[in-house]
Amino acid sequence: MPEEQAIDPVAIRRGDTQYGQGYTESLFTRLNKVDPHFSALMQKFVHGGLYDREVIPHKVRELCAIAALCTSGRFSQLRSHFNAARSYGAKDEEILEVLIQMSTYAGVPTVLDAIKVHQEWVDQGHTMSGFGTR
Repeated sequence: MPEEQAIDPVAIRRGDTQYGQGYTESLFTRLNKVDPHFSALMQKFVHGGLYDREVIPHKVRELCAIAALCTSGRFSQLRSHFNAARSYGAKDEEILEVLIQMSTYAGVPTVLDAIKVHQEWVDQGHTMSGFGTR
């Protein structure tokens, strides 16, 4: 069994800011059980690294993430990034518009699937589901 790993406080700070209190600890507790080394890499590189860069506003970064997830068909990750975008000031209409704009790049069927995830997220009161939820 893998050794229990401490979770990087920088990763927790950024993740909780983006996704809500407890999200990051839950995510990395699960990843620590699967593969502590991968968990540590993710904490340093993504949550404690890329997500802390200040070159573009966090809202823009999250809208970019939503576009990328939509075009790559990674719908299970959309809700957490919808929440992160909202935490940085994006309105539901802006998030929806990013999805609609992706019809040019990902095709209408892909965008319809992403819009369905968005509508469910709105209808469920902006709740997340997926790997990182408690």
